[in-house]
Amino acid sequence: MANKEDKTEKLLMELREELQMLEHQNKERYKWSASTLLGVIALLIDKGVITPEEVDMYKTKAEMQTFHAQKD
Repeated sequence: MANKEDKTEKLLMELREELQMLEHQNKERYKWSASTLLGVIALLIDKGVITPEEVDMYKTKAEMQTFHAQKD
């Protein structure tokens, strides 16, 4: 159980850093603050709706889509 909590905490810290960077870059574009998004993600993990691994998978997928969009 502690391992899952450690993974969750590490993932949330990484997401917090990235969201704060995005929020700082373009406040008008992002309606939700980084803390609100992290709260929603943490709640979904706590409720068992999504696992930290799934969040990481979606994060990687979004990064790949962003990378391909920037190349175009």
